[in-house]
Amino acid sequence: MTETMTPILKWQYEQLLKEMLLLQSHLTDQDCPCETESEMCVRKHLLIIEAYAQETIPLETDEDLQAKLQHLAVEAKQKRNAEERMLRGEDQGLAEEDSEWVRGWRKEFESRSLSEPNIS
Repeated sequence: MTETMTPILKWQYEQLLKEMLLLQSHLTDQDCPCETESEMCVRKHLLIIEAYAQETIPLETDEDLQAKLQHLAVEAKQKRNAEERMLRGEDQGLAEEDSEWVRGWRKEFESRSLSEPNIS
């Protein structure tokens, strides 16, 4: 099901999905030197996912999607906190299995991102 949406909302969802795809890639590609040169790729993408989810909530008119975005923001923050504990040497951080978490969330929003922007 697709419906029209504002250009900014479409842009928000596209950015959110891009970050989710990048996070999935970092979690599954064991060759990525994610923690070299001060990059901290996983933490960076979790922070951006959290921010885009929070920023998209007031733009979204569908209450179910607003609730999902809120839930995503909370979970992304929890996973970011775990990753930060790992970077400080206190915990294990995220694992390859967490790619299924981000994949599941990506699937929740993919069809919404297919909506045509309403340019009027």
